[in-house]
Amino acid sequence: MKKVLVIGGGLSGLSAACYLSHNKFDVTLIESTHKLGGKTHSFQERNTKIEIDNGQHILLGCYFETLNFLRLISAIDKIKIQGEFSINYLTQNFKFHKLKSSNFFYPLNLLYGLFSFSLLTFKDKLSLLRLLLKVKFTDTASLKDISVKKWLENENQTQATIRLFWEVICVGALNTSTDVASAKLFCEILKQIFWTGSNSFKIILPENSLNDTFIYPIVSFLKKNNVRLLKSEKCEKVTISENKITEVKTDKRNLTGFDYYLMAVPFYSLKSLEILNTNHFDIKYSPILNAYLWLNNNPLKEPFYAFTDSLIHWLFNKGDFINITISNAVSLISKSKSEIENLLLNELEKFIPDLSKEVRHIVIIKEKKATFIPSNENLGKRLNSKTEISNLFLAGDWTNTKLPSTIEGAIKSGRIAAEEIIKDYFDRK
Repeated sequence: MKKVLVIGGGLSGLSAACYLSHNKFDVTLIESTHKLGGKTHSFQERNTKIEIDNGQHILLGCYFETLNFLRLISAIDKIKIQGEFSINYLTQNFKFHKLKSSNFFYPLNLLYGLFSFSLLTFKDKLSLLRLLLKVKFTDTASLKDISVKKWLENENQTQATIRLFWEVICVGALNTSTDVASAKLFCEILKQIFWTGSNSFKIILPENSLNDTFIYPIVSFLKKNNVRLLKSEKCEKVTISENKITEVKTDKRNLTGFDYYLMAVPFYSLKSLEILNTNHFDIKYSPILNAYLWLNNNPLKEPFYAFTDSLIHWLFNKGDFINITISNAVSLISKSKSEIENLLLNELEKFIPDLSKEVRHIVIIKEKKATFIPSNENLGKRLNSKTEISNLFLAGDWTNTKLPSTIEGAIKSGRIAAEEIIKDYFDRK
């Protein structure tokens, strides 16, 4: 049985370990911290003793990699898919505008729903639908050198359509602004969301915590497949001889005797090990800020809300508390906790009057390097799983998955890396 050392216990490394062990490889995984899951994990909040997520994740029906992975680890029952697509857009003074698919057959259910969206004028809707139909037939290679903003302008999208529809998707999916994000990647994402089936655009939310949805089932699956999980063990040095890794030194031991080594770490961690020629470039990152607010009384009824023209992007209703998510949080990430709290409470007051008076406890979570920025420049720097070192492979949402930094991208990168290792093994037999 071939032995694989997976370095990194984020979702990409865990995904690779699952697929490799499922295919009868002997897997050992090391993780530098005390927890597994990387950015996809939960923890017990100190004051309330309630388990909260490191940040809310929205999944979509077109997340085929994630859905297949959840089936593999017997966790598909941990999620709930919308019966019909529906988003509550919130404007100031607690006014709602529902974007909802109709009962027509696909894709008329989506197109009719968009045409009924009350936030947009007739002209806006025609503009939106024209481009959405065009997306299905667009050769994304023709967009490789321009930004999302430039593309939308070239397609004569109205300012309202850009602000109230396209920017919501772009910032949510790519965690960066339209003037920076790659039009090519954005168009590819739109094809997947809107043109891969009747469930593709439906929103999926985990029933419980990220740990319950992903981490606990993954650990159970790995243990059943005899994978060794070594936490709080940091990779410090990699020894290469004759174009092969021969040893990995951690802060606890020397690890040798593995046939394959899979680096499932952030790009900046890989670069610090100096085992690949990456000194001539770097990858830039964008932050995400999450805030948890415990309430005395919660007037909200819907499970989540999208905010328009606001500092806040999404609000997720958890009952006793709410979770606010701010993507591309460049302007907030360096501010103090009190400054952020004041900004959030003032913003909430505009949209949900008197809600700020019900807030009794706030937790702020900053993820400074949440995702890589999917600019045209950064996309050209993504590395493939197979490297020039014969027994070294890579995984991570920053690798060349052709997806942005999402749970879907992380899981896909792990599967790709596992399949590359399996292919290499059988090619050498």
